[in-house]
Amino acid sequence: MIEQDRAIPIELPVWQAPNDDVCIKHKGDELDISFKIWIDAGKYSKFDGILNFKKIWGVRFERHKRLQYYPNREDDDFNSCYWIVNDSSWLKKLMMERDSHFSDWREYDNAEYKHYIIQSNQYYIEIISGGMRFSKKRK
Repeated sequence: MIEQDRAIPIELPVWQAPNDDVCIKHKGDELDISFKIWIDAGKYSKFDGILNFKKIWGVRFERHKRLQYYPNREDDDFNSCYWIVNDSSWLKKLMMERDSHFSDWREYDNAEYKHYIIQSNQYYIEIISGGMRFSKKRK
């Protein structure tokens, strides 16, 4: 495992239904990921959780693999979490590519981009974004 790509879990304030897929909505440079919430094991809430990402730079999906960035996932005590990769090789690569085409891009884009990882049943969704906010919405 490369320490550079180590992901740190961030606890969600709700229990994301673990065996359900998320719903992704993309418009412009924003992306919403909504998911069902459990209030108790197997008992659904009347609310959905929403992760709203702004200033999207990149998104990728992977299926049928262990989360290589955080192999000790089972050892934490969170019901649900997302991950942030603080020293992301993917983000560094994107920044180098952008530097090669637009050397002054940092003068007009002051976003602090981060590499997020969200789980959706059997998928991992990875997002490079300039910000993320959690909210709940009644179904």
